[in-house]
Amino acid sequence: MSTLSLIWVVCRFLHFLAVMQLFGISVFTRLLAPASFGPVLLRQLRRWQGIAGVITLLTAFAMVAIQGGLMGDGWQDSFSYPIWLAVLDTAFGQVWRWHLLFTALMMLCLLLPADRLREALLLLAATALLAGLGAVGHAAMRDGWVGTLQRTNHTLHLLAAAYWFGGLLPLLACLRQCRGPRRTEAITTLLRFSAYGHLAVALVIGTGMLDTLMVVGTWPVNWHSPYQMLLLLKMGLVVLMVGAALYNRYHIVPGFAADPQRAQRDVVRTTLLLLALSLLVILLVSLFATLEPVPAG
Repeated sequence: MSTLSLIWVVCRFLHFLAVMQLFGISVFTRLLAPASFGPVLLRQLRRWQGIAGVITLLTAFAMVAIQGGLMGDGWQDSFSYPIWLAVLDTAFGQVWRWHLLFTALMMLCLLLPADRLREALLLLAATALLAGLGAVGHAAMRDGWVGTLQRTNHTLHLLAAAYWFGGLLPLLACLRQCRGPRRTEAITTLLRFSAYGHLAVALVIGTGMLDTLMVVGTWPVNWHSPYQMLLLLKMGLVVLMVGAALYNRYHIVPGFAADPQRAQRDVVRTTLLLLALSLLVILLVSLFATLEPVPAG
C-alpha cells in the first residue's frame, strides 16, 4: 500500500469516527435526554463535540486532496487546484460537494450558543453527512433503482451504527450523573438509549447483511480476497459487540438495585470495551473500503 493510500485510510477512519460522534452526541442531548437534562450533558460533551467537528472539517477537505493524488501522479497532484476541481467532477466529487457544504454548515452550527435549536441543527447536519458517506465507495457501484436501494440501505446502516457507537461516549457522561441530583433524568436518558439501541443493533445487522449481499454477491468466504476476509473479521467483531451489549443490558444493569456502585463500574468497563471494538470495526471498514470486493480472475 502506498503512502497516499495509507493516509487515505487514516483520513477515512478519522472522518467516519468524527461524524458518527457528532451524530451520537446530538441524538443523546437533543432527542434522548429530557429538555432540562440535555444542557447538563452537553456541558460535559461540548469539548468532544468541537474536536469531532474540527476533525470532520479537516479530513473532509484532506480527502479531496488525497483523492487527487491517487487519481493523478502522486503527492504533487495532491496540491494541485485543477486536480481538485477534476476530483469534484467525478462521481465521488458530485456527492462530496454537498458533503463539504454540510461540513461547513456543521461548523457554523458549532459556533452557535448551546441550546436545543443548535443541537437540532447539528443533528440534521450530521445526518446529512452520514447520508453522503452512504452514497460513496462500494455503495455507489450500482445504478438505477438497485443503486438507490443499495445507497439507502448503506445510509441506514451508517445511521444505526452511528447511534450505537456515537452514543457510547455520551453514555459514559450520563453514568456520571446517576449518583447526583440529576439521577432520575440520567436514568431516563439511559433507558431511552437502551430501548432504541435494540432497534439500532437490529438495523446494523440487517442492513449489514443486505449490504454484504449487494457488494459481494454471496457470503464472504473467499480466502483469496483480502476484502472478504477483513469483512468477515468485522462481522466477528460486531458479534462480540452484540454479545457485550446484551451482557451489559441483561446481566449488569439489573444489578443496579442490589449493588449500584459495582454495577456502574461494570457498565463503564463494558462500555469501554465496546468503544475499543467500535474503533477496530471502523478502522477495518476504512481499510477494506479501498479493496476490491471480488478478486479478479
